[in-house]
Amino acid sequence: MKKNILLLCVSILTIFSACKKGIHNNSNSIVGAWELRKVTANLSADYPSGSGIILKFSDTTYQSYSNGLFQKSGHYLIIGDTTIGLNSCDSYSASQFSNRIIYDNDTSSNKQFIQISNNVLSIFSAGCPAIDGGALYKYERQ
Repeated sequence: MKKNILLLCVSILTIFSACKKGIHNNSNSIVGAWELRKVTANLSADYPSGSGIILKFSDTTYQSYSNGLFQKSGHYLIIGDTTIGLNSCDSYSASQFSNRIIYDNDTSSNKQFIQISNNVLSIFSAGCPAIDGGALYKYERQ
């Protein structure tokens, strides 16, 4: 009987610890470290692995690095926003970009829309690349 109770307790602990790990490994979560791989704008550029241009997100804070050196940190918020069609001259749709990221409670800056798919974080900075600097940044999960 003691063996059965011990086995049951170990099983329950294993299940709960596995569930907690699953939350942080969720491929649709922004939490984690992301390295820049591509920028599509007026001029496009590809970045190799190891470029050191990294964004790190916890549940509520972010850190940015350039060439591996710390640049900035603060708080962020992700909200639902389906107005990408009104904020872009490109053909992005609300089904692609239905969330917006706001850094440091700055709601007056250009909108930045996000999408996470297949361990790629896409951030679209609203606007038209040739006119006002709109750009699509693609980061790969590290």
